[in-house]
Amino acid sequence: MTALELKNLQVKLGARRVLDDVSFTLDKSEILGLVGASGSGKSMTARALCGLLPHRADYGGTLTLETQTLSLSQNTSFETIRGKKIGLIFQDPAGVFNPLMTLGDHVAEALHRVDGLSWGEAREKAQMTLDRVGFPKDISAFKRYPHDVSGGQRQRVMIAAALALSPQILIADEPTTALDVTTENAILTLLKQLAKEDGLGVILISHDLPVLARVADRLMLMKNGRIMESGALPLLKNQAPELSRLLALGHNEEAIKPAKNASPLLQIKALGKTYRSPSRFFFKSSQSFDSLTNISLTINKGEIVALVGESGSGKSTFARILAGLDHASQGEIIWPSGVGRVQMVFQDPVGSLNPRWTIGRSISEPLSLPINDPKIAEAARDCGLDPPLLMRYPHEISGGQAQRAAIARAIIARPELLILDEPVSAVDFEIRDQILSLLERLRVIHGIAMLFITHDTVAARHLSDRIFILDKGKIVEHGSTRDIYQAPQHPATKALLAAASSSLNEARTS
Repeated sequence: MTALELKNLQVKLGARRVLDDVSFTLDKSEILGLVGASGSGKSMTARALCGLLPHRADYGGTLTLETQTLSLSQNTSFETIRGKKIGLIFQDPAGVFNPLMTLGDHVAEALHRVDGLSWGEAREKAQMTLDRVGFPKDISAFKRYPHDVSGGQRQRVMIAAALALSPQILIADEPTTALDVTTENAILTLLKQLAKEDGLGVILISHDLPVLARVADRLMLMKNGRIMESGALPLLKNQAPELSRLLALGHNEEAIKPAKNASPLLQIKALGKTYRSPSRFFFKSSQSFDSLTNISLTINKGEIVALVGESGSGKSTFARILAGLDHASQGEIIWPSGVGRVQMVFQDPVGSLNPRWTIGRSISEPLSLPINDPKIAEAARDCGLDPPLLMRYPHEISGGQAQRAAIARAIIARPELLILDEPVSAVDFEIRDQILSLLERLRVIHGIAMLFITHDTVAARHLSDRIFILDKGKIVEHGSTRDIYQAPQHPATKALLAAASSSLNEARTS
């Protein structure tokens, strides 16, 4: 039975047409995979279905939900649809959550305001939903705020909030972008379970075609705002040749490079970080928890070191401390040459760019360059940004384009150490390979050392000389990339590599 039918969706931003004649259907219990490169229109399609397009957008089309048909226009009311019939999981949970509300209250709020439950009842049901999506039971969601948890944990809360009102359709926009392989598998299994048991129609949007191939019943490829190809799995090359090509590209793994001997650039000794969460009531004592414990490692000049771990393992916390954006509770950070030049590429590129500045101005910021300086165009070109994008603002470009802009802003200052926090998590495979090749070329040409923080074991294998495995705030294994992949020793390492290998094998046989 058809749960959703979209006809002739068209969206224009000024004179630019970003969606053109997008039409498709979605059945109950079906998972529809929507794939495409960064900027192809995937997220814009999701927002159009929920009435969340920019105010200046000019759009039209028709949307049918079972027996209800809506004319998509600026006057259409989505209040009876958004959340109740269509749930939306955003790509960037950090930019959606209210920083003054606890994570649990984000899930309970809709139950209280829309369903009319008391706060006690709403919180009880919210906790059940959080448990279902796998939010850690040892973390109280009603005592933690968005900045207190990892990106992967925030994404789980976002999924719970989207499911709170029991919608008939769930739109998941890059729901596993910030998650490690094992957590990603759990989320995908959950989506399959929801579709099967609850009859939920799921539109799963991703640039990661192997992820879609593992769970989707049908795939659609978007390019330049249009649906270019579609087909059920398994795909036949003569039916969907471009989808087949992208699926093969997603399995590409480069040969492991041997580590190189060099003098130390940076030494970290016994680093630790303890967070204290103050109680909401003055008569109760604050709680403390360790995010990092006894972290020691060395990064050599011109070396690429990968820090790999599951969501919530402490990777981003370590990056912020190393970049001087947070303070360690104990330990030492030693630069043998004195003070090192450090730049950082953040996990959330849109949030790291000034929304009032053009992309060109953001790239120029580290060197305070005039907007017409050729160095800006050179950095943008190296990162695959077309010149017209330099005059746009962060909300006018895709997540992948924003990530490339963030990398361009970091490399323009030619740092000694570049800290990359999940730099390829939000881009498609073709762009991922371009960025990884760019980073390798920058290392060779300019001698830039890099700390590559990721949950993507394939990307870590592609780029790094050495790997450190972080588990629950502790380094449990480290060594050359070759040794780690050929003979992992710690159970956490084995689990990460096994999950990645299983995911690729499952995608290949889809």
